[in-house]
Amino acid sequence: MKVVHITTVHQRDDARIFSKECVSLKDNGFDVALIVADGKGDEIKQGIKIYDIGIYSSRIKRLLFSSKKAIKKAKEIGGDIFHFHDPDLLIAIRSLKSKTNKVVFDSHEDFPILMYQRPYIPIYLRKIFFLYAKHTEKTTAKKIDAIVTATDKIKDKFVSYGVKNVVTVKNYPIIDFNQEDKTINSHKSLPLIEREPKACYVGGLTKIRGVEQMINSCEKANIPLILVGPFDDATYFQQMQTLSGWKNVEYLGRLPHNELKEKVYDKATIGLNLLLDAPNHRDAIPIKQLEYMNAMLPVVTTSYINFCKQITKQTQCGIVVEPDDIEQTSMAIKYLMKNPQQAMNMGINGYKAVKEKYNWAIEKDNLLKLYTEELFKD
Repeated sequence: MKVVHITTVHQRDDARIFSKECVSLKDNGFDVALIVADGKGDEIKQGIKIYDIGIYSSRIKRLLFSSKKAIKKAKEIGGDIFHFHDPDLLIAIRSLKSKTNKVVFDSHEDFPILMYQRPYIPIYLRKIFFLYAKHTEKTTAKKIDAIVTATDKIKDKFVSYGVKNVVTVKNYPIIDFNQEDKTINSHKSLPLIEREPKACYVGGLTKIRGVEQMINSCEKANIPLILVGPFDDATYFQQMQTLSGWKNVEYLGRLPHNELKEKVYDKATIGLNLLLDAPNHRDAIPIKQLEYMNAMLPVVTTSYINFCKQITKQTQCGIVVEPDDIEQTSMAIKYLMKNPQQAMNMGINGYKAVKEKYNWAIEKDNLLKLYTEELFKD
């Protein structure tokens, strides 16, 4: 059975799309292709055919042309299942629907609520954009064969629309069950207690993700900060570089996922997740925190995200703070620096939780069941 994943927004090595969904399907006997729009050309990677439709320099051009090109390429390739990942494609994707194939939408986030957070949308227009996005999502979702959601909260929304086939596939990290358990003695990298204190953050570098708060808190705690990820806004990047705490920052830019362990997680002693309050954040599942836990790093995490607050307290894998409070956050960082044995115990607690419950091996079964049982059962 041939599956075509489609995105014009995400990178070809996106962890959820490529490493988790595409690779899992390929490993289970599906013929998998991926359509992207990043300008890096076609290639075959891990047995998955990647088709590049080219990149546009402006957001407007991408919205006007990328969707059409992606749909055209999908028709050329052909497939039994078309699985798309961008809300921008909700309307155009229906042209792929036929009596012999299935169409799946993967809702990574609550798209309509994002309209309230987009900095390029004037504040006075955000409610209008929200209502339009919600109407579009609601009317098109019922005409799609299945919806895959990243959280149960998003699933509940689509169920309320009357969509019958909705499955949650949480974005939990991939872990290697064949490796030895990470203990104080068997961990191949330098034990946490012996490393130079360093904080790290991996992800998008935007105002709402608390970049300024991380820089200021680490400066106050007198600890270096490893920053990894893209600054989407050049002006914001320049503003961050003018902060006095930038001198403590080791900025690595965007790194491939397979380089994070060696260049970041094996060198850090604390993982930071200081996302600020926003409608789309409150019920999210930030993959970065789970990746810190999988790397056996204690976390200093935000109180604004229900999942982060609950998992941190339940597993005792770190400290919850209000990220706007620089004093409180810096004190949490200092505590972990001054108590390395307790910090290491928190890291071990987090790793055990990921291994037992919060991992992709469990979630991929939900995706495979959708593909093998639910989509074609009629």
